[in-house]
Amino acid sequence: MKSFKSLKYITIIVLGLILLHALAFGQRHPRELPPPEPLKFKPPKPVEFTLKNGVHVFYLEDRELPLVYITGMLKCGSLYEPAEKTGLASLAGTVLRTGGTKTKTGDEINEELEFLGATIESFISSEFASISANCLKKDFKKVLELYADIVMNPEFRQDKIDLAKNQSKESIRRRWDMPMQAASVLFYEKAYGADHPLGRRVTPKSLSLITRQDLVDFHKKYFAPNSMSIGICGDVSLVEAKITLENVLKAWKKKEVKFPEVPALTEKADGTIYYAYKDTPQANIYLGHLGVRRLNPDMYKIDIMNYILGGGGFTARLMKELRSNRGLTYGIYGGVFDGKDRGLFLISSPLKADKAVEALGLIKDIVKGIQENPVTDEEISEAKNYTINSFVFNYQTKNQILTQYMRLKLMDYPGDFLERYIDNIRKVAKEDVQAAAKKYMDTEKMIFLVVGDEKRFDKLLSAFGKVTTVDLAKIMAEERGEQK
Repeated sequence: MKSFKSLKYITIIVLGLILLHALAFGQRHPRELPPPEPLKFKPPKPVEFTLKNGVHVFYLEDRELPLVYITGMLKCGSLYEPAEKTGLASLAGTVLRTGGTKTKTGDEINEELEFLGATIESFISSEFASISANCLKKDFKKVLELYADIVMNPEFRQDKIDLAKNQSKESIRRRWDMPMQAASVLFYEKAYGADHPLGRRVTPKSLSLITRQDLVDFHKKYFAPNSMSIGICGDVSLVEAKITLENVLKAWKKKEVKFPEVPALTEKADGTIYYAYKDTPQANIYLGHLGVRRLNPDMYKIDIMNYILGGGGFTARLMKELRSNRGLTYGIYGGVFDGKDRGLFLISSPLKADKAVEALGLIKDIVKGIQENPVTDEEISEAKNYTINSFVFNYQTKNQILTQYMRLKLMDYPGDFLERYIDNIRKVAKEDVQAAAKKYMDTEKMIFLVVGDEKRFDKLLSAFGKVTTVDLAKIMAEERGEQK
């Protein structure tokens, strides 16, 4: 019996060795393998239709889970708020949800949503209002009714306005405690202009001037069905989605929406170094100037350039040289970005104070380097691969795809933008990157915004260029006075 078992085990071992030998013999070195198939991306296209009152709907079925996602977007933002009431749009976006409706308080809505295991959230950015929700399939109609009530009939209750204002004031106070945030706020003000909606900062005074009636008027002026897009994604049929939306939103009537003219941006950058003293062991810097308009024909070239210059993590030139090679920072990021009128070219980093001026010169040299010399084959290959792979993995769910289609439509992108993005990235050549770098970055007119203690720097900032002092202590004192 024992000899039989031994023979059995020997046989198994021998067969295993033969199999392993066969597998090893059949293996090939990676260099011998054919190149992988090019990554393809063909996202499902949502069905689009318009309700009788003008709401534009995007629909995408997803039966994987018994869930429904509702995404609403509407042209409305801080670009259109009065200068003296900066912060109005953001406040309206918060209290739209927390302030409840004419028939339910915000707390009552919270309780109802908690019972259903659903959510509804809202916010307003510089250009758009966003109101999103998700729920179980069985609660779709009920949650959509709550959602529509919030969008159509917000009450903006005073206690929630006061709470949101107090939270904003605390955020304003704390921004000056964080050197990089302070540098960011001041840089945007200098780059866009303190009198432009994108450069204005919210202050305790501007918040104090905002009344409940302002929020009511803002909603009344900009919220209209013919200005809104709604996306429905999930375990609900197209027929059910259409019928439910028509019934729930039928009381919302079309109206004309007039938007005030937004002043055109003008370049403010002239090479000035703005220095704000703060007792901190680092030199916290933002530098740059205006960027590009949305839908810039060179957008794909700029995406690859951004990755190589400052968006590719430890492989980006800025990070590789300043952190990995020289230990001057824990992290540095930058690139050329777009906006409705213009975005920004910016580079930001908390730098080692005793090498701050050396680092500023090095950053300038790195930008010049990508302008004066073609990028390497390795750099452009890695940039393309990463950009393509990250693009695809940004759209792993149908709701992500639907939401992006909605955003692109609102921003007037071509309907086939997603489908053609990868092919357009593949077409970018080394000389395209160099041309984009020359065209969209100007090292001679960059604004430098530095927050820190100059006594700790390796050199005076004046050795690097013209310096204008920003009295951060005065700004903070003025804001504290406004809060009294």
